[in-house]
Amino acid sequence: MLIKIQIILGTLSIGLLIFTLELIRKKRLREEYSILWLSTGVATLVFSLAPMFFLTKFFSRITGLFYLSAAVLIIFLFLLLIVLHFSVVISKLTDRNKDLAQRYALLELEFLEFKKQRISEAGP
Repeated sequence: MLIKIQIILGTLSIGLLIFTLELIRKKRLREEYSILWLSTGVATLVFSLAPMFFLTKFFSRITGLFYLSAAVLIIFLFLLLIVLHFSVVISKLTDRNKDLAQRYALLELEFLEFKKQRISEAGP
C-alpha cells in the first residue's frame, strides 16, 4: 500500500512540476512565484519517492512524524500557507486596483472640466 501512495504522490509531484514549467513558458506565472511552486514540487517529489532519503529521516527526527501520510499532511499545510500568501497578495492588488481606478476617474473628471473651461474661454 505504501508503494502505491508513493507512486501516486510522485506522479502528482511531477505533474505539478510540468504544469508549473508550462505556466512559466506561457508567461502566465511570474518568476517570483514560480520559484516557490517549483521548490514545492521538488520537495513533494523528494518526500514522496524517497522516504528513506536523508532529508526525510532528518525531518522525521525533528517532527516525530514517521509515516508518509504525516509527511503528506505537512506538505499539504505548506501548500495551504502558499495559498494564504497568494490570497494576501491578491487582496493587496485588488485594493491597489480600486485605488487606481478611483484616481483615474478623478483625473478624467478634472480633465473634462478643464476642457470645458478652455472651450468656454475660447468661445465665440
